[in-house]
Amino acid sequence: MQQIAWQRELLRIALIVLLATAAGMSFDRPLLGAFVGLIVSQVLMLRRLNELFLWSNNQGPAPQDSGLVGYSADVIIRRERLLNKKLKRQKKQLKRIAEGIESLQDGILITNQAGFMTAFNRASCHLLGLRVDTDKGQHITNLLRAPSFVKYFKKGDYREVIEFKSPYRSNLIVQVQVTQFGVDQKVIIIRDVTERQRVEQMRQHFIADVSHELRTPLTVINGYLEMLVDADVNPGVMRAVRQMGEQSDRMKSLVNDLLHLSKLESNNAGIGSDWFEFQSLCAMGVDQLRGYIPKSLTGEKIPEANIECECASNIEILGFAEEINSVLTNLLTNAIKYGRKEGQAAQIKIGIHSSNKGLEISVADEGDGIAPNHLSRLTERFYRVDESRESTVGGSGLGLAIVRHALEHHDAQLKIESTLGEGSCFSFVIPAERIRIKGSD
Repeated sequence: MQQIAWQRELLRIALIVLLATAAGMSFDRPLLGAFVGLIVSQVLMLRRLNELFLWSNNQGPAPQDSGLVGYSADVIIRRERLLNKKLKRQKKQLKRIAEGIESLQDGILITNQAGFMTAFNRASCHLLGLRVDTDKGQHITNLLRAPSFVKYFKKGDYREVIEFKSPYRSNLIVQVQVTQFGVDQKVIIIRDVTERQRVEQMRQHFIADVSHELRTPLTVINGYLEMLVDADVNPGVMRAVRQMGEQSDRMKSLVNDLLHLSKLESNNAGIGSDWFEFQSLCAMGVDQLRGYIPKSLTGEKIPEANIECECASNIEILGFAEEINSVLTNLLTNAIKYGRKEGQAAQIKIGIHSSNKGLEISVADEGDGIAPNHLSRLTERFYRVDESRESTVGGSGLGLAIVRHALEHHDAQLKIESTLGEGSCFSFVIPAERIRIKGSD
């Protein structure tokens, strides 16, 4: 098509030049005639180009031409039609996406990089009480004023989700997740987690109630077993009584751990308002467990553990002293029970290091180690790496779950590293804003 347009254009110019040359020959001026023919052909070309220009600016009809100008107009018309079809398809797709977003039960809210809202769906209005006519263009923290959300949004670290009560409906609990979208936008997803929270609270209350109710019969059973131990009975019965006593103690320990875990899960006391000295807390926990020898249910004699601890005496932590003490006690108890090679004493080292991130605390042992496939599940309730070993030294399977919840109350996470045959290291970092030098304000 393009080649034909070129041929027609050149043929037109050649025809005009030939006619002008023939006219010039009648006056014995063929060159002048050819020159005049070229000028006329160019004037006609400029006229058609002007028509093309006016049409492209919506100031006139499309040029009617069989040469290059007409070909160019046809190409532009075809491309325009193709572009319009693409735009219609994209418009339909955008409409479908918008309808899909509107139909979601989860709220979708879009802000610019600074936090000013540019769009949101109906679910956002239902969950957060937003109004289409007045709230677009408002800053997100002007409408969601929950202190936890304001801190979360301004911090800029959106790897975790956050939950808080809806400012619009106090009986509604929403979960908010922020995702960076493109260069200068943020997408905020709002979910209603009220029912999930209600079920979780029911579970916590059930566990707490059952554990509390078990305490009374366990106390009675322990009392009678202690009486039987002091009684004059034959050795066979005495062996059975002692085994029942051991299992009763184990059950009592499990009930206490369940109550402690339930208390930690339901604790909403904030960040804590008390500063406590870490060195004395750590020393007390180490002293309590330095002579601790776990009872072996198979009769194996377990040697006393060697515990090394070096702690600066001028460090204070903001939070809950009882919970940090529970963290250290559970980590040390686990290290004494499981962080040893068979027939050897556990070698435990408590490391404490300060950095820009905060105070890093680690409990390392030189035991058999833990296989990599178990590490991600160690903090689950009742999860056991080795059932046979658990049955040897006992344990409720709740220790690391308690550690995880207690650390969450201090904005910390448990990190577990282990190498088979070399030992394990359990560590966590208390953030710098919770640490201070003793005596400083």
